[in-house]
Amino acid sequence: MTTPTRTVKLAYSAWPTGRHASAWRLPEAFNGGTVDPVYLTDTARAAERGLFDYYFMGNAISSTPEAQLIWHNDVHKLEGFTVASYVAAVTQKIGLVVTVNSSYQDPFDTARAIVSLDHLSRGRAGLNIVTGLEGIDAPAQNYGQIRHLAGDEKYRKAHEFISIINQLSDSWEDGYFRDDRASGVFVDASKAHTIDFKGEFFSVRGPLNLPRPPQGQIPIVHAGGSESSFRYGGQYADIRFSPFVSTEWNIDYYAKVKSYLALFGRNPEEFHVIPGITFYVAGTDAEAHRKFREVQDLVVSDYAPAHVATVLGRDLSAVDRKERLVDVLDDAEFEKNKWLRTALDAFGDENVTFLDLFHYVSNRGHLNQPPVVGSGKKVARWIADHFEARAFDGIKLFPPYARGPLDAFVDLVIPELQRLGVYKTAYQADTLRGHLGLPKPANRFSAPTAEAAAE
Repeated sequence: MTTPTRTVKLAYSAWPTGRHASAWRLPEAFNGGTVDPVYLTDTARAAERGLFDYYFMGNAISSTPEAQLIWHNDVHKLEGFTVASYVAAVTQKIGLVVTVNSSYQDPFDTARAIVSLDHLSRGRAGLNIVTGLEGIDAPAQNYGQIRHLAGDEKYRKAHEFISIINQLSDSWEDGYFRDDRASGVFVDASKAHTIDFKGEFFSVRGPLNLPRPPQGQIPIVHAGGSESSFRYGGQYADIRFSPFVSTEWNIDYYAKVKSYLALFGRNPEEFHVIPGITFYVAGTDAEAHRKFREVQDLVVSDYAPAHVATVLGRDLSAVDRKERLVDVLDDAEFEKNKWLRTALDAFGDENVTFLDLFHYVSNRGHLNQPPVVGSGKKVARWIADHFEARAFDGIKLFPPYARGPLDAFVDLVIPELQRLGVYKTAYQADTLRGHLGLPKPANRFSAPTAEAAAE
């Protein structure tokens, strides 16, 4: 049996106003994506035109208007299953990944929702399971709790949560539907199974009141930086959503998280590491860098040298904001602080001032997830090189604003990835598991068939 050719996996993150904290101020930016069905239709179809593997819907269960001062995407957020059902109706092939928080959601209700979505989309549903950030208690207070769960406790709950969903997904065997009109038998009740789950946090009898999903088991996405998260992902996840910090860091990270698969007897080639990355793409490198600078100049915060000094690790009280980095900092400082080089790369030249650097570090994510800026050819080569070096298996596109950057990526980067031979030229499957190259698992309640035993 030949090994399938490894190809780049692509996802699109459907943020209402994009990744950058100030890019929404651009004249061409569309900022009604929070509740606009046309935005959902346009972006989902554009991603499908680019043969993306899945359309990703994040989640926000806190409700703090003040968030607009820090992260405006979390002020309003449509409920994920509702969005996914809508997107399923206006697309044909692209996967649909919904985010749920296992610290607050009910596993039976979640199983019903995700299995329903899988049936209505004909096998395109995926589930991103998050556990919430420790120390942030506002979401808990929307669910009748005072504080968010601590690390060990929230992962014990997350283990029960996914175990119940997986068992409920299998609770009806294939062949359940008899439709025997002569005898009056509609379904074969012997094909239904209770799961009788009793744990520390949940008690669920089952079965699910839905047939098994078309994919058998729903593909799972997970993220996190703790040992508990790595083990959880190694046991249950099919995709690890990760940051992109640097080439070296991500190559080490890739090998580390894949090593956890062996603990659970799983194939690391059926587990995909997909970081979220912001791209500024244009017809030429110069155009892309001009757009990046235009966006950076929209940062609204007043210049705070202390903020830059903290990140840089040196006193800047005597440095003018208009001075260039290369005229003040020596080579050793650039070597020590590698993100300084990412700033120069993003701006595209050495005319980067301390004010520019302030704008750069003020945007959430630039230090841990530096943007990639350039022409379609340059960006495609960057993706291909990191893919082939096994720094990742693909990327989740974080558009800096809505919705031009998605179209630019589809029109300028996708053809170059195809030319490089690392990206598909057509969908090869109809389901999300198929897009990810994952086999359909056997039902845990079914006796092995002779055909399955021979495989």
